[in-house]
Amino acid sequence: MTLEAVQDSALGTASAEADGIRSAVRERAERIIAEARAEAAVLSAKRHTAAERLADLEQGERLAEARAEARASVLRAQRSVLIDARRAAQAAVRRLVDDSRYEPLLERLEAEARGRLAPVGPVEISVLPEGGLVARAGSREIDYSLAAQLDRCLQAMASELDGLWR
Repeated sequence: MTLEAVQDSALGTASAEADGIRSAVRERAERIIAEARAEAAVLSAKRHTAAERLADLEQGERLAEARAEARASVLRAQRSVLIDARRAAQAAVRRLVDDSRYEPLLERLEAEARGRLAPVGPVEISVLPEGGLVARAGSREIDYSLAAQLDRCLQAMASELDGLWR
């Protein structure tokens, strides 16, 4: 074998090895690129899903805020109606003092107070200038003021008043 033949053989072997290395590197690069593309697709899909969830949450928050604002508006309106009704009832109660039925009402309230408090001891009745009376016996007291009577009446009607909104 000549030197030239050895060189050609070595060059052929080196060239074949280089081709094999190039082929292996190309395959590895293609595999890495394919894996990177697949991972990018998965990450993109996850990001898209997360963005959709975030949008749904934001929409839900906006809906909840709108519902809360609407409920607050309804409650303010209901409160306004109840305040107006209470004021009208208070005005009517104040006019009752000048009504011909007021004196018989005071007499009935006084009789009831005496009946309830008499077992405790002597009953003291105080007629109130704003209407009604307060009865005391010992440490017990019954408030039959017209304002207290109105409050008790409105409390007793609470479920009826609540029914106005249904």
